[in-house]
Amino acid sequence: MKYDQQIIELKNLLPTAKNILIATSAGADIDKLAAGLALFLTFETAGKQVSIASDDNILVGHTHLFGVDHVQKTLPQTEGGNLTLVLEGVAASDNTVPALEKLDWYAENSNLNLVFHVAPGQTFQPAKIIPKYQGSGFNLIFTVGAVNLNALGNIYSANIQAFSGTHIVNVDTQSANTSFGQTNVLDSQASSVSEVMVNLLSDLGFAMDADTASNLLAGIFEATKDLTDTKVTADTYMAVANCLRVGGRKPQALDTTAPTNSGLDLSALIPKTQAQTVSDFTAPSQPPMDAGDHIQPIQQAAQSSPPIQSGSPEERPMGERVISETVEPEWLTPKIFKGSSIG
Repeated sequence: MKYDQQIIELKNLLPTAKNILIATSAGADIDKLAAGLALFLTFETAGKQVSIASDDNILVGHTHLFGVDHVQKTLPQTEGGNLTLVLEGVAASDNTVPALEKLDWYAENSNLNLVFHVAPGQTFQPAKIIPKYQGSGFNLIFTVGAVNLNALGNIYSANIQAFSGTHIVNVDTQSANTSFGQTNVLDSQASSVSEVMVNLLSDLGFAMDADTASNLLAGIFEATKDLTDTKVTADTYMAVANCLRVGGRKPQALDTTAPTNSGLDLSALIPKTQAQTVSDFTAPSQPPMDAGDHIQPIQQAAQSSPPIQSGSPEERPMGERVISETVEPEWLTPKIFKGSSIG
């Protein structure tokens, strides 16, 4: 049990905690988001009411993580906390209420009555009355990968009261972490937050399922560059083995090679001159003929033999040269030998 000494109080609080918040640091990478989602899935399986929030947009590169659709950018509305009634337009610039003399309350049947005693000669007329809960109603808040509370971004700055008076569990690997939680699970020697989460879940007595383990594997492989980082230790390999043992799937390697076409590419065998001739050829237009017109046969062409197709350079034997591609007309007429003497 790696973190037993750090989670003694947490072990006592967790069984009765019904409403849990998980907050990841603003701009969380895959490692931190995967660790937070693994914790979310584990608590959800255990029947806890759990929410996960991050002051960041979910990117395409995050969509392979299980449970990523549950990540919210604002805190959910919860029951519990202190109720404050906001009366707008009654306070002065120095934060005093000149028209108000005192405030009383009394119960009547099942109602609670608030009595605002107005000073003589004053008018007390709120422009609007707004009920507001201060405090979160959360029993536990887990922060994942945040060096301090401000690192949570708007999740903290817009909900400071939600973090006030609530037990905070701080999970991180950064050496600069300020130990702001009531429970601090800090391990600067770990390769990733996901590696810490593998051990933390085990120490808390939770069993991982395949989806949780797949998230943690994605976080570990991302943070360690596929286990090539110098921070990888035997504990890292043990965490990977534990995830694989329960059915976790390693992330798919990104294929950066150029796509290749199936089959053979024969374009290199086609002579460029022929390809150019075919692509540039345009059939000439012929003028319309009248019914009385006749095509005059070309006598010389009728007597000539069919044109001899010259082969491509690849088809000619070595050493054979073609003098001319055009056949002279007199070559096709019969030849008569004449001589002065015979014998």
